[in-house]
Amino acid sequence: MTSSTRNNISLAGIVLVLFLCYKFAIAETIALGREYNNLKNEEVLFKDIPVQLSVLKSKEQHYDSVLKKMNLGNTSLENNLLRALNGQVEKHGLKLLDFNEPHAFQDGENQLNTFHFSLEGNFTDILSTVHTLEQKGNFGALVHLDFQTKRNYRANKNYLVATVLMQYVQ
Repeated sequence: MTSSTRNNISLAGIVLVLFLCYKFAIAETIALGREYNNLKNEEVLFKDIPVQLSVLKSKEQHYDSVLKKMNLGNTSLENNLLRALNGQVEKHGLKLLDFNEPHAFQDGENQLNTFHFSLEGNFTDILSTVHTLEQKGNFGALVHLDFQTKRNYRANKNYLVATVLMQYVQ
């Protein structure tokens, strides 16, 4: 055998040994290193779970207190609006003339519910009621407010009627 053949066989042997070393030792070591890093990251996440759980519990308590403050139960939004509206009507001495079923409209992926009701009474009391419903209740935004003066011919008196449209996006 010539020296170049021996060199070629030696070189092929060295390449084969390097390939086998990589395949059986180095590749598995790298894979185990990656798995170790993944497990370390999961361990860090699992260590944060009690902290996250306590934060979520405090948020839940906060949101429950907000719901209690707003006096909302597990009933529908329409019932909650009617309950809040009746409370404001009694508080300000107004009359609730009309409370219609909400009009639902599908706008893309959002559903718009429009509540239509009419109030009779003093201008400032009506305005205060509508402001309270819009700002302190979670019933949506005021879309339209129409004031009309009407006359009662039997009593010979004028009175104010407000038509209110509130829109809620789901």
